[in-house]
Amino acid sequence: MHSKTKYVVLALLILIPSFVNLGVPIYNRALPELFGLPFFYWFQTFWLFACTGFYFTYAKLVEKKS
Repeated sequence: MHSKTKYVVLALLILIPSFVNLGVPIYNRALPELFGLPFFYWFQTFWLFACTGFYFTYAKLVEKKS
């Protein structure tokens, strides 16, 4: 992977979760429910795990760069 491409990927791995979590009107609702949980709660829980995956991917790419 080229250096410039790697920096774009790294930036996206950090910016995507940030923009999604700041976009509260997108997920500020009760429906649809999942296992009895309103959308707001299960969407936040999903992004908690997704952000962890983004961070580990970011850390691995930065580690390979060094």
